[in-house]
Amino acid sequence: MNICCPLCNAEDKTIVYKQIPQYTSADIVKCGNCGHFYTFLHKEIETDKLYNDEVYKVVENRGSAFDKILNREYGRVINKITSLKPQKGCLLDFGSGKGKFGSLAKEKGWQIKCVETSPERASYAKKVYGLDVNTEIYSTGNIFNIHFDVLTLFHVLEHLPHPKQLLKELIKHNLKKDALIVIEVPNFKSLQSSIAKDKWMHLDVPRHLSHFTSERLDIFCHEIGLSQVKKSFFSLHLGVLGMTDSLLKRFGYKKNIIYELKNKKRFSLIACILLLLPIAISLEYISSLVGKGGIIRKYYVINTV
Repeated sequence: MNICCPLCNAEDKTIVYKQIPQYTSADIVKCGNCGHFYTFLHKEIETDKLYNDEVYKVVENRGSAFDKILNREYGRVINKITSLKPQKGCLLDFGSGKGKFGSLAKEKGWQIKCVETSPERASYAKKVYGLDVNTEIYSTGNIFNIHFDVLTLFHVLEHLPHPKQLLKELIKHNLKKDALIVIEVPNFKSLQSSIAKDKWMHLDVPRHLSHFTSERLDIFCHEIGLSQVKKSFFSLHLGVLGMTDSLLKRFGYKKNIIYELKNKKRFSLIACILLLLPIAISLEYISSLVGKGGIIRKYYVINTV
């Protein structure tokens, strides 16, 4: 059970959402010291069971429409990384999941190493994509006995009880001095979050402990010696899906859209999604232009001064 802010360790807080519907033994609170939004848990949770439910189940979706969307989105991210680091070298994908991003980066000529603590996801990445995956829980030290040119963390920081400590250790022991760090997290101050409020799918409590805003992420990264060089707030998959879910929630939808799409695929849900999709895409794209998209994706470099 967390009793303090994950970023500054202060205990002073105010409640933003009390007993949220998806997990009533938790509140979303704002730190009275640093202004960070985080999940306040009222009881201990069994961490070993957090990622063993149907929502996080590994599903084979290669060749699907969703897989093609991922190919396009991750392809753009890889192109952006390559524009910032033209000399392709070693890339560490921390929290690599099934290995989709790592496999695409590997195809583009990057040397890829991965860290993924979920045995099922790590196994998939190894068998399907042939990736080198470390499955140990990281605390400190050099992981692969090399130093990396790029570190990517897609939807990792929001899960960590002590994100600052972990990121500092990764940078200190695993990266070159001119390395690029790519961080993506849900945007708590997004339009879709304001629409769905305490029912927003990207709250994902109790798995998500932190709920970042763009400003707080920049402060957090500045505190550990990073400077932002690029930013984006648009996501084809998580952003548009999140907006679609938020619109559905306004019409009374109460289920988990990810679970439903993975396992149920009801005609009524598919029809509603297709009906709302043009609106969701338009809203998400426009909101992303003013920093209100569903995700925050930022590219940082290490300060040398």
